[in-house]
Amino acid sequence: MESAKTFQPGEVVIQEGARDSCAYIILSGTVEVFKRAGDREVRVAVLGRGQVFGEMGLIENRPRSATVKALNELEVKRIDRPQFNELLQKKPSVLIPIIRCLFERLRQASDMLAQGGPDSEAAMGPQKRIDVVMEGQTAEAKQALGHCKLQVSKFPFLIGRDTHGLDTDTDVFYHNDLFIKEEKPYVVSRNHLAITMEKGTVWVVDRGSAFGTIVNGVEIGGESGLYRARLDKEENQVIVGPATSKFIFLVGVIH
Repeated sequence: MESAKTFQPGEVVIQEGARDSCAYIILSGTVEVFKRAGDREVRVAVLGRGQVFGEMGLIENRPRSATVKALNELEVKRIDRPQFNELLQKKPSVLIPIIRCLFERLRQASDMLAQGGPDSEAAMGPQKRIDVVMEGQTAEAKQALGHCKLQVSKFPFLIGRDTHGLDTDTDVFYHNDLFIKEEKPYVVSRNHLAITMEKGTVWVVDRGSAFGTIVNGVEIGGESGLYRARLDKEENQVIVGPATSKFIFLVGVIH
């Protein structure tokens, strides 16, 4: 049924403009996602183990919208449209990463439309290497990160509350890269926020949280009517929840 395949560093897995109907689940390694901008390539995402790319090929017949290259030795699980349909009936658990990815893509597309899309000037800026590093500013935030600085190496990087006793392997609506442990009363939602990189710009995107997120003093999510905020400083403060939340992080964006 689904098949595993290995790619070497620099090898193209998906070519922008090509027509095919396969999705890929990363088993090991990382990939870079590029889009053409005139005569150059602009990196729009970095994906790692457990993440999915090419999933839109399963549900539409359009040319590929981006190029995907292996950053290092890469092993992926390849699923085409006939296999997807068969697995949906016989072994749906295999498709959970793809279904999660589709839900997250739908959420982000809806929020982007509601807010008018990313800043166009930033989207067309020159491509540079960007490092994103998280560290805790409070004791609770430091504990959530294991008392270490965390380099974010995959985008989107999903953050939410760790719900004890929930089987996260079977709940397709619940998936995070950083789980925050919290006691009641909760201020962190199960699916709270994402750190994304879009055409060289780093954003914090609220994923529909109950109490919102505060980025450099600006509230997004909750009842604010805003869904995303650009990290436009070298050191940015991100409060997961309302102003009274104890989960306060510093997110460094190093160009």
